Amino acid sequence: MATFPEWFKAFKHVELWPGMHMAVLSGHNGQAGFQEISEETLVPEHSHAGQWGVVLEGQVEFVMNGHSHLYKKGEYYHIPAGVPHSAKIAAGTAFIDVWEGVRFPEERMK
Repeated sequence: MATFPEWFKAFKHVELWPGMHMAVLSGHNGQAGFQEISEETLVPEHSHAGQWGVVLEGQVEFVMNGHSHLYKKGEYYHIPAGVPHSAKIAAGTAFIDVWEGVRFPEERMK
């Protein structure tokens, strides 16, 4: 799977969850992440500042406030700040996430 250009590999990366590495760009009071998932991934419930994302390939199922929401290719999502959420990301999924504030401090990125 190669949704993103080869040169994205030069961006700093962060390990989001064990085995899940994401290319991240940092800007003024926000960060953007670019991810391709090769095998189904379960993201445990957590919360943070606001998050917006778009599914480029595949699908992501979020559970927010006890309600399931399925997002497929071309659909975008918004998770308000502080809302607990978990996710099930299908194998073959690619997406872009944008976070309010600094989601990943510099020392956590490689």
